[in-house]
Amino acid sequence: MRLGTPVAVAFAVLSLAACSDSKTRPAATTESTASTVANASGPIEGGTLDIAVAAVPAKWAPNGGQWTTDELQAARAVYDRLMVRDENDQPVPELLASVVPNSSFTAWTLRIRPGVLFSDGTPLTAEIVAFNLKAQQGDRSNADLLMPISTITVTDPQTVLVTMSTAWSTFSEVLTTRIGTVAAPVTLLGFDPRPIGTGPFIWSGVDEAGVTILVKNPTYWKKGLPHLDAVRLVPIADAADRVTAAIDGKVGMVAVDEPRQLVRLESVQNRESKITIHDDRNAERPKVNIALETGKAPFDRLTARRAVAYATDRAEILSKAFAGQGTIARGMMSDTSPWFVDHTAPTRDVDRAKKQAEAYTKETGLPLTFRLSVSPGTTMERVASLWRGQLEQAGIDLTIDLVEPPVLSLAAAIGEFQAILQVGFDSPHPDFYEPLFYGIPAEQTAISGNPTRYINPLVTKAFSDARSTADVTRQVDDYGTIQEQIAIDLPYLFLVQVREVIVTSPKLRGVTSWSTGSGADGLGQEDATVSLAQLWFAR
Repeated sequence: MRLGTPVAVAFAVLSLAACSDSKTRPAATTESTASTVANASGPIEGGTLDIAVAAVPAKWAPNGGQWTTDELQAARAVYDRLMVRDENDQPVPELLASVVPNSSFTAWTLRIRPGVLFSDGTPLTAEIVAFNLKAQQGDRSNADLLMPISTITVTDPQTVLVTMSTAWSTFSEVLTTRIGTVAAPVTLLGFDPRPIGTGPFIWSGVDEAGVTILVKNPTYWKKGLPHLDAVRLVPIADAADRVTAAIDGKVGMVAVDEPRQLVRLESVQNRESKITIHDDRNAERPKVNIALETGKAPFDRLTARRAVAYATDRAEILSKAFAGQGTIARGMMSDTSPWFVDHTAPTRDVDRAKKQAEAYTKETGLPLTFRLSVSPGTTMERVASLWRGQLEQAGIDLTIDLVEPPVLSLAAAIGEFQAILQVGFDSPHPDFYEPLFYGIPAEQTAISGNPTRYINPLVTKAFSDARSTADVTRQVDDYGTIQEQIAIDLPYLFLVQVREVIVTSPKLRGVTSWSTGSGADGLGQEDATVSLAQLWFAR
């Protein structure tokens, strides 16, 4: 996701995805192309796939903080995960042979799949898996989410036991994310600059043009894969230039979320057959949202939060800032999610916004005025400008501050802001937003994974209750309570669900069809990335 910085999740977890074991949703991916029929003879071996990226990966280690979309795609080439998502968006074993909880969900037994080798020939063992999980505990961006873990113990060469201080029925979901990505210890420790994993490709270096080269792993544990000889990550800084490269056939794949480029792609697709657009309409999409610091003025007052909520015109923002590419966000979960419960926040009503602003002034003796922090960037700046105009119509004064992403992340962590415009909330499972609402009333820490400082005992209890059961019906009720309270108390304003697509050459096959280590069909697209092992080029 390149529209902005997901500050709200910067100290929680990247795009953590999950659904409970028995609840499924369709995860279909739509494709638009003039040539989608594979060769009758099956996959063709060989060839090199060029992927256009905004920049070469700045960090490869899974315990080095959040990955960008491009870094996540690169990671899927050189690493495997302990668990992955199947076509129904359920967690299934990948590097694990099995994962089994005890009856109270306070202990999980992880059995390692035998016969898996790292690209340097080292066998995958329980010791290495335990080392990876402990390294993830040391990553500050995971600390709040992994807080329930008490011990990580190797019980035999192929078994790891993870114990919890509290019940955590959805722990296996975590293992499908960056936290479950397994790298060699030397990579985690930074002793070797090469990313060493068990994945289908091996890092070979960076050429003079800055292109990262990944070559076929001849000892990959999934027999017969990969089909390609190599993958190259080609840095092209400008989004328009990346799309041009895909249209002209200079690269075989690119992820796109920039609204103007999405419109352009649709136009090209309608006129000619130069590209294939892979668009997962059912995915939990990133949401442009505004975090309100409820621990300080003006948003320590519900009247202030209601005023800006009533003044907000999401339809105008979607139309003018996103060219209609995306949908209106109706809460922290997409409305295609099985966990979505409709407790839509207030709709645009200028008169009610004015009355709430007047109520705030009556309560405090002050006009409703505040500052909005936003990362520089055309789309996000456009959203901020539109929102300022909408608030002005309700008599609310907004000042926009452009802040670089690292500074914005720090401000969120220490609560030094009034409002932040950001992108986030893209996890299919609501459990992994728990750190964003965690805390003890009247006891605010200096640094917190809860940027809005919003704490509601009903929300805290609902998260806890959902983690104590595998009963989907009960979990739906718990997550419904959370969504209802957030819609009432408004610590966040959800604006637009961003559209993300993957664009490929029409000759590239197997893009969204692959098999997991357990034999199940894998989820086609995740966070605008795909599995690379099964890809091949039709002649």
